Amino acid sequence: MVLIVRLPLKIRRFRLPQTLWGFPVAARSGSDSPDASSSRAGGNRGVALLMAVMMIALMIVFAADSIVSSQVDLQLAVIQRNRIRAEYAAKSGFNLATFLLAADLAKDLTLGSTPALQKLGLGDVNIRLWELLNQMPPIGGEDAETMQSFAKAFGLSNILDSAVLDQLKWIEATFATTVSDEQQKIDVNYCSSGAREPCAAVRAMMTALFSCPAEKSFLARKKLTPMELSARIQDWVDPDSRAESESGFTDESDPYQRRKKPFKAKNGPLDSVDELRMIEGWDEEVHAVFSPYLTAFPIWKKREDRARINLNSAPRELLQCLFQDAGPERFKKLAQLLKLRDTEFKQIAGKDRPVDQVISELFGYSRGGEASGNQPGNQSDPANKAAWFGKMSQTYRINVKASSGETQRELEAVIERIVPDGSASGANMSSRASYRILHWRFL
Repeated sequence: MVLIVRLPLKIRRFRLPQTLWGFPVAARSGSDSPDASSSRAGGNRGVALLMAVMMIALMIVFAADSIVSSQVDLQLAVIQRNRIRAEYAAKSGFNLATFLLAADLAKDLTLGSTPALQKLGLGDVNIRLWELLNQMPPIGGEDAETMQSFAKAFGLSNILDSAVLDQLKWIEATFATTVSDEQQKIDVNYCSSGAREPCAAVRAMMTALFSCPAEKSFLARKKLTPMELSARIQDWVDPDSRAESESGFTDESDPYQRRKKPFKAKNGPLDSVDELRMIEGWDEEVHAVFSPYLTAFPIWKKREDRARINLNSAPRELLQCLFQDAGPERFKKLAQLLKLRDTEFKQIAGKDRPVDQVISELFGYSRGGEASGNQPGNQSDPANKAAWFGKMSQTYRINVKASSGETQRELEAVIERIVPDGSASGANMSSRASYRILHWRFL
């Protein structure tokens, strides 16, 4: 017999909780006393108020973060805008420099041979238009208004092109351009062609530079000789792997294999003079002394090319080192010519005075490298000193410093002018370009 017991089931409705400001609170019971109910209700309202305050605080934090992010984005946008302005201003300075270099080349090729100038004695005037940039203050849009005011004050409004000044006002940046002659230096990259004669000339130039009395003593304190240093530079640059006997090493890569991070000699052209710091014995002090007289441009690739230092722009110190055995009397003549060159813009060598004639008159060296007159010569010198020099430069370094707001950009470029007759390296008659870029870098 099975006993079945039925239990009554009570189904209770689910009641939605009471809320305050969207937050659930406990329902107030009718049996509670008024004091207890009010106390509980006050506590619930306090929790809800605290939650609301927290939400408001979070919203304030989010709003502040959004404001800060907006300010940062705005500042980054301003920096980027100023960066672009400064870069374009630097390019404007570069274009101005190339224009003056092209105009200077046209002057040298045409005006120097003009009969009228020859009669006036101005055929050998060595006025370099690009040097005007080195003496100018920073140029920018603010200068346009100053130039216009000066033009009105002095009655020069008809001379200055108002359209050019109006365009200049749009440049919301300033730039200062400096141009320097790279062919007043020794080009160490001549050894990269593999041709022995040009490399021997460069090697002889470097050895003469390192052999000046003060410089030679300086190297001796570092336990270096001029022959060692020039031989190590040749080993680094020339394409063969054979070490020069004067370098002090049996293998050209031997000193570099012993370093903490071993490497081999480059056996290729330098990308810049700063790369000389990689060469054994060439430290920062050596670099500070000799780098102003050395260059890595142009990188000649033709085996028949020879090194040429522009005699009309070479610094006095370099000439004194290259011809240190010429004697004091000849250096007096050189000092007089340099004074005429630097103060009256007279060329040392020109159309009527070939370079070899000037070298012979100044230092007593003939075409064969031997000395004339009573001065001792370098008959054992394998290089021809009369062939070390030229009378024109085609390679120039352009540095432009531009600023917009608090942003500054610096452009460093090296160009080679293209002579219309195709005599410059890389030039051709079909090209309309007045120059080619050898080096371009924003610092």
